[in-house]
Amino acid sequence: MNSKLKLVILLPIAVFALWASYHVYELDLGKRSFARLGCASCHFSGGGPNLSTILPQYDLHTVEDFIRDPEDVYRRLGRKPLNPGFAIMHKVKASDHEVRAMAEYLKSW
Repeated sequence: MNSKLKLVILLPIAVFALWASYHVYELDLGKRSFARLGCASCHFSGGGPNLSTILPQYDLHTVEDFIRDPEDVYRRLGRKPLNPGFAIMHKVKASDHEVRAMAEYLKSW
């Protein structure tokens, strides 16, 4: 097999492997950030809504915006809280990278 053909075959495989490993890293960062910030203490105890039933209603961008700045999303959607009967979401102290990773992680459920 000549070297050009090997490159044509191996390059897409390498790119896919790199993308897949980065995606796994991002999901893990999201999971760790969710745990570190104590999100489960509210969402799995009944203080916040069950995310597995709520998240399908919102796109990735809205979930990311909500984690970053809940007040902005409350204003944009015209309701506070978004889910009646639950506590108001507080602003979390997370980097933009962590916010994106948490949104990806949550939408992967």
